[in-house]
Amino acid sequence: MLAVALIIMTVLSAGPLHPIDNLINNAPRPFWEELRLPLILWPDTVASRFVALPVLGVTCVQLAYWYRSWRPIILGAVGPFGMMSLVAAMKLLFSRGHPRTGDPSFFADSGVSFPSGHGANAILIYGLVLFLIIRYRAARPHIVRRLAYCIVGIAVLQSVVSVYLQFHWFTDLLTGMVAGGLALVLTIRLDRLIPQGRTALWWPWYGRSLWRGEDSTGEDADASAQRG
Repeated sequence: MLAVALIIMTVLSAGPLHPIDNLINNAPRPFWEELRLPLILWPDTVASRFVALPVLGVTCVQLAYWYRSWRPIILGAVGPFGMMSLVAAMKLLFSRGHPRTGDPSFFADSGVSFPSGHGANAILIYGLVLFLIIRYRAARPHIVRRLAYCIVGIAVLQSVVSVYLQFHWFTDLLTGMVAGGLALVLTIRLDRLIPQGRTALWWPWYGRSLWRGEDSTGEDADASAQRG
């Protein structure tokens, strides 16, 4: 469904939604001089890779350490790589011009506006953090709900800021979120494809020798294999 939605959003962004893009892009921007720099330095960086990837990295390493499994690290590496590959390929293929050019058409002489990498980051990277927390039951249900609300808030904030600053067309952001959602679903499917306990067998510390593959703690290693 998300793959179909991505195709539909791409087709709509190529022409039918141009009036909406132009309407939002040409809307008045009050307090432009006062807000522009603070928005660039703070809210616009929330969904950037420089902020989101360290959050994901810390989560993956901590869960891998707790559960003696490489699975969180594998998912934390494959998910963002797949998402960035998808977004980069679409950017190069469609070559949409920057909103400040005033032309939302595809195949411009220069431009990599479509889709939004920040929009994809907000869904894939923070969504993967939430998925790992849920999978390993690292937080209570009410905390998980609040984290889900935070992800929605980050996505909305990123969209509003990017549109206000004219960094992206409106449809760039929507399509980027769909692309991030698709990459997140594929990453979750990858987790289901990895046999249960397989990544714990490779874990070099806490009960298993890296070179000999022998158990040194018996029941603890078996328990970690079941969790991984």
